[in-house]
Amino acid sequence: MTGAGDRRTFIALALQVVVNAFVYSTYLARLPDLRDRAGVDIAVLGRIMTTGNLAALLASVVATRLVARYGSRTVIVWAAPMYVLALPMLGLARSPLALVAAVVMMMSVNVVVDVAVTIQKAVFGFRRGAPVMGRLSAVYSFGTLAGGLAAALMTRAHVDVTVHLAVLAVALGAGLVIVRHGLLRDDTIPASERHTGSPATARGLLAAVLLIGIASAAIVPLDIVPGEFTTFRFRDDLGLGASAAAAGYLAFTAGMTLGRLVSDHLAVRLGRRRLFTCGVLTSAAGLGAAALLPWVASAYAGFAAAGLGTGALAPLLAEAASRVGGEKEGVRAMFLGNRLAGFLTPVLVGSLAGTALTVGDAMACVALPCAVALLGLGRRVLPGRRLGGPERSPETGHHGVQGEPLPGGRRQA
Repeated sequence: MTGAGDRRTFIALALQVVVNAFVYSTYLARLPDLRDRAGVDIAVLGRIMTTGNLAALLASVVATRLVARYGSRTVIVWAAPMYVLALPMLGLARSPLALVAAVVMMMSVNVVVDVAVTIQKAVFGFRRGAPVMGRLSAVYSFGTLAGGLAAALMTRAHVDVTVHLAVLAVALGAGLVIVRHGLLRDDTIPASERHTGSPATARGLLAAVLLIGIASAAIVPLDIVPGEFTTFRFRDDLGLGASAAAAGYLAFTAGMTLGRLVSDHLAVRLGRRRLFTCGVLTSAAGLGAAALLPWVASAYAGFAAAGLGTGALAPLLAEAASRVGGEKEGVRAMFLGNRLAGFLTPVLVGSLAGTALTVGDAMACVALPCAVALLGLGRRVLPGRRLGGPERSPETGHHGVQGEPLPGGRRQA
């Protein structure tokens, strides 16, 4: 791939993740207006959102099959406009049934686009010989911030939600025209990075897929717990006001964005596995300090460190998942694990915090055991080499040249 081709593909993928970020962050920011427009209360809205999450869980199974059959570029070209179209559908929803239909469509297509974009990013990084997953994840973070800020300004200016979402959909749709011309046209992974199954290695492939799914589920609490419960830690445990609590969330978000920005560079310098271990340790140490120590300063610093460490984890796992299975089994397992853990984590933390435990105690009880599990899982799902060097196969323990057949007919992961 030429340098110009590299730039064109990176810009296309960056623009696509910005579109994804704008759609989702705008939806969340204008959710109160959508609730009022549809005439539902907060309890009904919660059930509608749960229905959307269930639809997304089911869509994660179908999405990988679509990508395996038609290719990630084709899926993005067809599904991304449907994702953008969900915005005016949400804005026009004036009944509970219409809002359910719009939310289900948005959440289902969101997963399909995410799966296809994840595979595009991984294949692009493999062909370049250098990772891009972290930087593109950071672009998503910036896009989420920009989308939320724009929605806040629209709300403050009293712009009607239907008008806002319709105009935004037109603008984002125009951006998709640029995206389609820069996407990779096939999803072929270089032999040196491929780990596919065969009848002789079906058991090994199944084990790799299960480990990917478990690791994906274990990462979620390190993201969701500080992301969704930081403000409650500051307000309920430390007795601070709303602005101080919001600053705590900002510290976590800033740390995560920085972690994603530098993760590609560190993956080359340290190796994927070592970076994953460092990320888990940094995240656990930061979250432990923020959740358990009684000082405000340690909470701010801890949440920033937790974000910094967590920022590298999901991009590394997404890259590893893309290498496992000829039919995208690794990516399917990653999204299933992510969605299932996304359901359970808030319930677990909320239930524990409703007992004699503080919010911080509940956060630690849920997140820290997952960090311990990830320390072991990282050695099984990630290669132990720096990019461009020999690695040890997690299945056999043998070293080999990239792409060299390993015992049992497997190619090195």
